[in-house]
Amino acid sequence: MSLYADGTFLDDAKLMVDEFGVSGSANAGAITFQCLISDPMVTQSFQEGGFVDRTQHSVRIPAATASWSLPDGSNGASAAIVVSQEPIASLGIGKVIAVDGKSLRIISQTHKRPSAWVTLQVILLNQ
Repeated sequence: MSLYADGTFLDDAKLMVDEFGVSGSANAGAITFQCLISDPMVTQSFQEGGFVDRTQHSVRIPAATASWSLPDGSNGASAAIVVSQEPIASLGIGKVIAVDGKSLRIISQTHKRPSAWVTLQVILLNQ
């Protein structure tokens, strides 16, 4: 028996997003969702011309396979985040999402197939 089979972890993820989540969108606003975003982490990257500061965040989105609503009736996600056990293409590396008023470029994506979360590593779009 899988620990993920009864959906308990996904339900817990949705409750966490209800309590602490912020608004996000992908695909130029066509897909909206609630998510968690980490505090900013500043790193340096060696680029053409020298070192450049990069502000990075971690974004976690409940890995729902269909649209869902928060307990107050508001939108939890307007579309599935995971289809056929893979995150949707709009959350792929190089894509742009908006979270909590920030435009962010996805640089890494993590999703373990039965997991309740899709985790994205993102940087500010202007970097």
